[in-house]
Amino acid sequence: MNELNLKTNGNQKTNSFGIVLTETQRRFLQRRLEELQEKCPSNSTLKLNFEQRTSCVKGTLRVNGYSANFNSMKVATDPIQTFFLLKEDIEAQLLEWKRNRFSNSLYHYLSPSVNPSEYCA
Repeated sequence: MNELNLKTNGNQKTNSFGIVLTETQRRFLQRRLEELQEKCPSNSTLKLNFEQRTSCVKGTLRVNGYSANFNSMKVATDPIQTFFLLKEDIEAQLLEWKRNRFSNSLYHYLSPSVNPSEYCA
């Protein structure tokens, strides 16, 4: 099985199993991972894996941070299409995490003495 490791810095890693990525594809994925990392919790690590299947490419993307972990697995016809599906899924998970995390902290900051259960039906 052919394995390719691409490390950009200590926080990102791309593995390809049975897939040969062109230099253009590698640079593209590296830039997109850097953009995605900006949206992740601080000090998160990203790990992207591709595996060639018979008629498709299986991809997994993991974001591991101190406060939360996010995982996605998608299948598409090529690595770039697979990555876009993974990225979309992870971004949706990040958005939901941010909504919950910051809405709760904002609520407690704005009204620390209010008990939320008092206003629940």
